[in-house]
Amino acid sequence: MAEQPRPSRVEKVLVIGAGVSGLTTALELARVRENNKPRYTVQVVAERPADKTVSVIAGALWEFPPAVCGQHGNQLSIMRSKRWSVESYKEFQKLAQERGNGVHMAPTNFYFGIKIEDDWLEHTKMRELKKLSEDEEIQGFRRMTEEDLKKVPASFGVKDGYQLQVPAVDTPIYTRWLRDQLKQHSNVTITYGKRITDRLVPQSAKIRADWGVDAIVNCTGMGAAELAGASMVPLRGALVRVPVSRWPSRPKTAYAISKTAHQQDMVFIVPRETHLILGGLVEPSEYDTHIGKDYKPVQEMFDRNKRFAPELLKDVNLDDDDVDVIAGLRPYRVENVCVEKEYGFNIVHNYGHGGSGFSLSYGCAREAIGLLESMEGPSFRVVDLRPAAVHQHPDTYAELETPDFTTAQLDGQEVSIEQPVYH
Repeated sequence: MAEQPRPSRVEKVLVIGAGVSGLTTALELARVRENNKPRYTVQVVAERPADKTVSVIAGALWEFPPAVCGQHGNQLSIMRSKRWSVESYKEFQKLAQERGNGVHMAPTNFYFGIKIEDDWLEHTKMRELKKLSEDEEIQGFRRMTEEDLKKVPASFGVKDGYQLQVPAVDTPIYTRWLRDQLKQHSNVTITYGKRITDRLVPQSAKIRADWGVDAIVNCTGMGAAELAGASMVPLRGALVRVPVSRWPSRPKTAYAISKTAHQQDMVFIVPRETHLILGGLVEPSEYDTHIGKDYKPVQEMFDRNKRFAPELLKDVNLDDDDVDVIAGLRPYRVENVCVEKEYGFNIVHNYGHGGSGFSLSYGCAREAIGLLESMEGPSFRVVDLRPAAVHQHPDTYAELETPDFTTAQLDGQEVSIEQPVYH
């Protein structure tokens, strides 16, 4: 295999994956300009188009980390995610002022079965949200009153809550909007029906040569288990969809309640442009998405939402012909959300968002672009796989020559060597 020289800067990028993370990353790359010209040429490759990915099955109600679906315990990871979520909030807030993209701002009530001050994590989160609202980074923080809480059926044991104005995304409309935005950029091409398999690192040079690119961004969600060797766990979720035409005017308020971390007792009601969405199901390590109205946890989920909002859902039944169920796998990474680069191999990862793909999408995409830019300059050209002993005892290894090869064995795998620099 002929050696592929590494350029001094990244100009051509291959984005793998066409879910919300992949398309958002591609769009942000396409928008970067330098000297009034596009800075990057972008190719998107995916096995399935956007409307066939898990992204269209997402609840897509913005949430500030730590999120309910795919909660990470790593505090450094959570701090990064908070920054990404606020950046995404601002972008969605702008989009909500336009038409045709499926984004709107929804007053959302978040309820808790405890006093918030009695839980350190939730109390910290609430104080940060209050400060962000005061600083006009987000909108509409309001602590709920006793009168507000009394409106919730007593059987739910709600003891506290707050309201925010948050972005709610109609996922089929929004993913089509993302696709159409990309089509308007002459520096973007999209290829569907193509699956890249096996570890990316050992074949990075070949992939770059085959696609004519300088760098790769991995946005494959659950596919990162194969491409990056990541510890991925599927969190199966399901949503019940009810056409909003059932109501004289579209419902305006969204509701979310999760009393415990490990039981299926969530309530999730989100009004969209076309449907009212009812959720909350989180089932770790379940891969089968062929579940429907006859699946007992879905029936319990629907009944729970109907008990929570009896007036809103009084004329809605799960077996109605115009009511359907959709299911998908949230791509949860055990360690944390992964926005990282593979040093020396021209690869940036952007995956493992759990149930927060939309909430983090713009922030993660922009950080991924920053990592691409950090590859440029002299460090971009260096790959040195020698043992540390070579550096510590240079005289002993003075006769070590750089072999004329483009691959080497690393951890039992054949790895592409981009530019060996030792002589």
